[in-house]
Amino acid sequence: MPTGYWETEHLLRPADITVVGAGIVGMSTALHVKRARPDDRVRLLERSPLSSGGTTRNAGFACFGSAGEWLDDLDTVGPHALQELIGMRANGLAELIGLLGAEALGLRWTGGWELLSSSEADTRLMDRIHADWKTLQDLAGDPLHAALGDLHPAAKAGPALQWDRDRAEALGAAHAIHLPWEGMIHTGKMVAAFHRALDQAGVQRLHGVDVKGVSPSPNGWALDTNVGRLDSHRIGLCTNGLAAKLVSGLEVRPVPNRVMVLRVAPGTLPEGTYHIDRGYLYMRTLDHQHVLFGGGRHWGVELPLPPARDEAAEAQWDDRLLAASGHWVPSEEVTHRWTGWLGVGPDRRPLIGESQPGLHHAVRMGGMGVAIGARVGRDLASTLLEA
Repeated sequence: MPTGYWETEHLLRPADITVVGAGIVGMSTALHVKRARPDDRVRLLERSPLSSGGTTRNAGFACFGSAGEWLDDLDTVGPHALQELIGMRANGLAELIGLLGAEALGLRWTGGWELLSSSEADTRLMDRIHADWKTLQDLAGDPLHAALGDLHPAAKAGPALQWDRDRAEALGAAHAIHLPWEGMIHTGKMVAAFHRALDQAGVQRLHGVDVKGVSPSPNGWALDTNVGRLDSHRIGLCTNGLAAKLVSGLEVRPVPNRVMVLRVAPGTLPEGTYHIDRGYLYMRTLDHQHVLFGGGRHWGVELPLPPARDEAAEAQWDDRLLAASGHWVPSEEVTHRWTGWLGVGPDRRPLIGESQPGLHHAVRMGGMGVAIGARVGRDLASTLLEA
């Protein structure tokens, strides 16, 4: 698209640091960089008017994983790395609260629950949870208390996991494990608060700019975009699952997740967040008459990357979600349906690094962007400032 003189001469002139991707990680990165160097020209690019990734399309869980998820991580990365992961999630949420404030996030410490049915798979999982119960408590307890003890008075004296027979009975589950440290945020309020902070700091936000490629240039890096070439001394790549399109060799791939909102009879689901099937399915209350239900990426239904759509595949996925949700929350109507995109890899640890001099990345949130995004953004900002 041709650009005019005023755009080229001022709005699109070279930046000191360009952050690509305006999700939680990208917004946090840009904010930290600008606050540290207010005289630098910091530019934040986002290809969509709102978001097509995960930040405004997630469930808004302020969570750290559940027992079932932790066991998967324990088998994949071992106890030390699992404890570091839980600590990163707890510290990341504390970082997010510190950046924007609990009220601006719409944060509510509701507690969460992992629900297990009487299926063969859940019975095996239950046996494993019993066997590793003390290990999980020990690994999770210290990081949660250290990071959130002063921010979460309701849970500060409690363990990471508790059995809850009453909640299991109320929802027809074979077992329910209470996650007292868990809460929920309002993603829309969070993004609006980020925008206010970015504007106040003086970060240039440009939405609708699609970065198609990056290449070295005499003064740093050139970005090939739909509004022409943009120059920047350094780049922070925060496009999560889509990062491998711009930088080869990164162990991250985009995976879709379907989400829907169900209208239910008042009081159908007690307030809180819920993990099902090792966290691959999840639900949470929105208000007294609406429940969010989503997940299913483990089913392997393939969807094209946005803006393309496959309505038949979406319908197939939605049918499976409705069938799964009916076991827990019979619904009267589906009011919203959408797709979010995650960045995943061999394990849930994020990738933060520098692929070439001046070309940095912070990607692969592993479905935990709300929890770790602000912390990862701060870490990326530090590397950009040191370069």
